[in-house]
Amino acid sequence: MFKPRFAKTEPIPYFNNYKIIYMKRAISFAVLLIAASLKISAQEVVQNNVKPVENALNQVTKLQPVSFNYDKTWAEKLKLSTKPQYGFVGTDAKTAFPEIISVQAKNYASGKNAFKNATITKVDYESLVPLLVASIKEQQEQIEQLRAEVNSLKSRNTK
Repeated sequence: MFKPRFAKTEPIPYFNNYKIIYMKRAISFAVLLIAASLKISAQEVVQNNVKPVENALNQVTKLQPVSFNYDKTWAEKLKLSTKPQYGFVGTDAKTAFPEIISVQAKNYASGKNAFKNATITKVDYESLVPLLVASIKEQQEQIEQLRAEVNSLKSRNTK
């Protein structure tokens, strides 16, 4: 029968279970800090021309949210979802944020060995998220200014 050479049945006094877990957590935390610092420095190297988003609220209010369904024949040809969709009409979104709009050509079968192209306007919703956050922040600043103005007017009326 095989027996490990250093098998002990009693715990080592200094390294009981609590201290081993504590050490593992400390090592994990150190690895996490190193990974985070590498990620930050990598982003600083890759990104340039970083500026805060301004006037986002004005642009976001130009967007018109819609619900829609793709036409069944086109949904089959282009392999699009037949479920209800939510989003923006591409041409409307292009006036507000032209940089988040892309036009893609998709091939679809139009016979046994023939293909045709269809042009689809797509909105990059992932890029829209920071713009929405910026518009929320701008709106919150406006709310705070209005609150201060209301409080000022209330204090004048009570005097």
